Amino acid sequence: MIVTTGANAEAVEALGAATEALRKYGQKKAADLAETRFHAADSGGAVVFVGEVKRGKSTLVNALLGRSLAPVGVDITTSASVWFTPPDETLAAGSARLDFPDSNRRIPLAELPDWVTMAGRHVQDPTIDALPTEAVVAADPLHLPGLTLVDTPGAGGLDPRHARLALTAARRAGAIVMVCDSAAPLTAPEIEFLRTATETSGSVVVAMTKIDKNRRNWRTIAEENRAIVRSQLGRTATVIGVSGSRALAALEQSPADREEILAASGILALRDAINELLEHGEISPKLDGLQVCRSGMHRMKTRLDTEIAVVQGDSSALDDLNEKKARLKELRDHGTEWDQHLSRDITLGRQRATAQLERDLARVKEDWTARINSEGWRMLRKQPQVFTAAITSDLQAASARAFDNFASALHEVVTQLFGSDEQWEDIMNSVAATLVAEDINSPQVQKKWKDVVDPSAMMMGFMGANLLTGGMVGSAIFGSLAMAAVLPIGLVAGGVWLSVNLGYRAMRNGRQHLITWLRETLQLTSKSTLRVIERTVATARPEIVVAYRRHLRAQTEEISEQINAGAEAAKEDKVTRDKRVRGLTRRQTEIVSLIEQLDAAITGLKKAGITP
Repeated sequence: MIVTTGANAEAVEALGAATEALRKYGQKKAADLAETRFHAADSGGAVVFVGEVKRGKSTLVNALLGRSLAPVGVDITTSASVWFTPPDETLAAGSARLDFPDSNRRIPLAELPDWVTMAGRHVQDPTIDALPTEAVVAADPLHLPGLTLVDTPGAGGLDPRHARLALTAARRAGAIVMVCDSAAPLTAPEIEFLRTATETSGSVVVAMTKIDKNRRNWRTIAEENRAIVRSQLGRTATVIGVSGSRALAALEQSPADREEILAASGILALRDAINELLEHGEISPKLDGLQVCRSGMHRMKTRLDTEIAVVQGDSSALDDLNEKKARLKELRDHGTEWDQHLSRDITLGRQRATAQLERDLARVKEDWTARINSEGWRMLRKQPQVFTAAITSDLQAASARAFDNFASALHEVVTQLFGSDEQWEDIMNSVAATLVAEDINSPQVQKKWKDVVDPSAMMMGFMGANLLTGGMVGSAIFGSLAMAAVLPIGLVAGGVWLSVNLGYRAMRNGRQHLITWLRETLQLTSKSTLRVIERTVATARPEIVVAYRRHLRAQTEEISEQINAGAEAAKEDKVTRDKRVRGLTRRQTEIVSLIEQLDAAITGLKKAGITP
């Protein structure tokens, strides 16, 4: 999607030259980490479509897909998120998959409306115990190749939780398309949604649909909407008029007429706006990769500066090395100070995360208790999948925020201890490898969940967290660069998401069962999240200790080599010493040049926003 020209090409070139030098001089780990982070930007993104009912979301999705795959119609309202994702080895083109908490099921594409629309045959069936949390259709969008398009539940209106849930599950840079009608200015709920969305993501575009039915006034409405956003939110917004039906009709025309009709439909302008949002979202990982490179190069330059000074007979440089060696030996031999500080900092981070989780879950309990009492359980029963998506998003957000709070504190500890975060990935990979869901099928749990849920079914969720999204998300959890932020979403959500879906039974049994179910689900979320944090502590702390002792040993050996090099140089004649200095200086000049190249590439990316 992005052509490697301009600033982007300079960044790729700088990365290649710097990582080659890092490997050449023994810094393979830094080189590998830099490349991994830099190229994380190359993965496809998710585009999430949100909007009030009957605004034309599904028609717009079909227009970008280039064929009618999303269920549409006057009386059809999407009741579950539908993902349109490029085909792969797990899902062939034109096939569909329903994702349930404990399993997934392949279905003919023609049966999709039965499962994901408000009037769907299975959605209306009172004997169905669980409905899919989402559906996945293998289809590569014609106008946005390589991307995933997510059609969120129309019955949920403009609920930010649906967009948050989809973007979180995507695990990639994404954009939000808010779909509204071109016949009238933005409504109060739409403005409020924009306010919420732009607080957490600048990647939002407003698509005004059905301009073919409002040809005379839609441009005036669009300008009015821009003014409303400036006035209400204090920022500018990309507002584009589009006709999904005209864009679909254009595909049936001759190639000579097609482009003109597509341009008039606004679909090409929307495509370009989405691509621009995603491209700007890729700046961060590219900059991150370049910064890792720069840190590694800077460490190499610092070492060369010291080696040159020592070979030249600088006594102060030699004294500094001896002091560092003595300090490192003391840390290696005793380690009492840093070990105690490590325990203190990990404990404080865990306490802050626990407090954050308690506050968030208390707020979820208050909000949903009020909603159940005000709307009534009968109303919720009419929109079971909307209810599922909304409360799942709240629980997931609370769990993720707590773990992210703790992981950020742990990351800071590791970075300060080692002087860089190159050890961080190895530590978190070790944590991920040991995290295994616990059995919650105890007599106490069985008693609490009597008449509300089946505890044996709960176990299926914990045993098969990867099944939550049919492998789309679960398979990507381990080894992710953002592992610290996403680990609990798979490991905790296994039971919690299944618990949410078993709320269908509680809905049928009445309001009190639903309130009981809510309380128990919140407790399960808290216990599961804290369990993951405790396991992370149990695994991460010894990993940090072992890695730091290894780090101290390596540092000591490096300093010893520098001291020995100085001692050898003192025995050499001036000609030999000068020759050695010239060799070190040439390497130093090479490193300085690469640092300057990295700095230029970083500045270029920031200015150009990697727009091709």
